[in-house]
Amino acid sequence: MKKLIHSLIIIAVVFTALIIGFNSGFSSAVKNQLRSRNVAVNRINREISDAAENGASPDETIAERKAEWKKTYGSNTPESIVYIPLNNNGSVFYTAVDRRCAVCSIYGRNNELSGFVQYTYSDSIIKRIRLAVNIMLAVCFALIVGAVLFIHFAVFKPFRRLSDYPERLARLRNIQKLPESRSRYFGKYIWGMNMLSDVLAASSQRIHMLEGQHQKLVSSIAHGVKTPVANIRLYTDAVRTGLYSDKGMTEDIADKIDSNTAKIESMAAELMTASEVTNDGYDIEKSLFPLSELADLIRSEYTDRMALLRIPFTVKCEGAPIMESDKYALYRAVSQLLENALKYGDGSGISVDMMKQDEAFCISVRDKGGLLPENELPYVFRSYWRGSNAADKSGCGIGLYVVHETAKALGGNAYVRRIDETSEMEFMIYIEQ
Repeated sequence: MKKLIHSLIIIAVVFTALIIGFNSGFSSAVKNQLRSRNVAVNRINREISDAAENGASPDETIAERKAEWKKTYGSNTPESIVYIPLNNNGSVFYTAVDRRCAVCSIYGRNNELSGFVQYTYSDSIIKRIRLAVNIMLAVCFALIVGAVLFIHFAVFKPFRRLSDYPERLARLRNIQKLPESRSRYFGKYIWGMNMLSDVLAASSQRIHMLEGQHQKLVSSIAHGVKTPVANIRLYTDAVRTGLYSDKGMTEDIADKIDSNTAKIESMAAELMTASEVTNDGYDIEKSLFPLSELADLIRSEYTDRMALLRIPFTVKCEGAPIMESDKYALYRAVSQLLENALKYGDGSGISVDMMKQDEAFCISVRDKGGLLPENELPYVFRSYWRGSNAADKSGCGIGLYVVHETAKALGGNAYVRRIDETSEMEFMIYIEQ
């Protein structure tokens, strides 16, 4: 509130200074104009008086010289010049005098007063301009003050109440939701934050559940492995010491070792299956959206990054076909392909092409360099499998598996091919509609 009051005071001071400055300057200009007009009136009156002293009629002098005076004095020439003679009884003529009107005496022969000349100016336009400018400044002041008050109460004040919510959400996860609002400025933001809160809460609950399951699984496997490992060690020591020298007994020991090994392999397979189930927990929310929106999302997230890395990067989308799928799940899959292209490519170019093919949509990601051997291509989408080009790269071999599973969850599939002509690897996500 203090900042608001401070801003309003600054605005009021600025507009007060503008109004005072304008009116002061306007008054000064009017005074200068009045001086110029007085000079013009005095000179014109002098000419009329000189003509009257020589016996000429003031009316005739005014009629003859008016055009010349207009040319000589310009805008300072009176709009109206009227000669008013004295009454026959010699009474004096009186008239009101203001800045728009001046009355000067005219003396004829023998220096006798013969009448008066009334000089009139029209200042109505100047007054209108002055009034219009003052009204305009007042209206501008009111509009700016209104805009500042509106922005403060409609934007800044509500935003301050919302600004700490993301931090609390990140720290606490399960917190009270924001109250729904129909505000056109924050309604969608509040809805999105509440949706994010629900997603985080569901994810947190799932993580806790999986952690419990994993803990039980690891504990049961750890206890289950103890016995076969102890048996294997016992049988190995017996064989090493020659306790079982008979051939039949040796074969029996080998069978027992094999049986215990099978138990361990079974437990390892169970652990692997549990791990794959964890990675297969996809939440798919399909909706209609133009394919160009996915292209714009990828551009906005990767264009600057590619520019910093000096990697040529293009995203093309043929037309704007409407697709029914999960835009953000597709983005995550394409993002994983782009991360792989950054990791395994040679940095000479990455391209993304999106198009509709008959009743399906195809998203292609190509990168140059880092070609996989043809015989390894059938295995790239397996979990925990890594190609021969990944020897010096960090990773666990799960990324392309996730891409493949995401494509399957969306009703499609993922493919890979090697393009020898351009030294490119191409990964495609093909979604049927």
